Amino acid sequence: MQHPPSEPEFAGTARYFAKPLTPENFTNYGDVSRPNLGESKLIRNGEVRLSKSAAAFSHLPEAPAAALDFYEVQPTTNTLHAISVERHPRSTQMFCPMEAGRWLVVIWPNGPDGPPEAFVAAPDDVVTYKPGIWHHGIVALDRPAKFASIMWKSETGLGDTEFAPLNSPVDIEWSQP
Repeated sequence: MQHPPSEPEFAGTARYFAKPLTPENFTNYGDVSRPNLGESKLIRNGEVRLSKSAAAFSHLPEAPAAALDFYEVQPTTNTLHAISVERHPRSTQMFCPMEAGRWLVVIWPNGPDGPPEAFVAAPDDVVTYKPGIWHHGIVALDRPAKFASIMWKSETGLGDTEFAPLNSPVDIEWSQP
């Protein structure tokens, strides 16, 4: 697996503001799932509500193995200073909060050379990136957080994750709770 690049020297920093995450404003980049979103029904004599997610878990044949990882993340305060991005060309990648407050989702729709889009996710939002979507690593906002992540990987792990430096740093801000 490749490692993220070390911090390069930059002349200036672009600033962006994160907006609330919704399934509609994230649809070009992946899926947002949460309880009571989509088809939902009561089961087990009305004691359990089952919500069906429409999230897709697509992958290429070169990545046949499902991998479950866990992230324990310390919160970022005030501003995220981004210098690099990553993507998974062969697989979707899903992040499911296990213990979390709000968290930040940042993607680069046109790759590392273009501007980012940033979203503030709620504690019960599950995000699934489409294969090949450039994004920042997971960011907790309000408190330490734990996430489960699922993606498809190749047998060797080579080429499953790609890292790229940004041409200039990007600062992402969000509103406080």
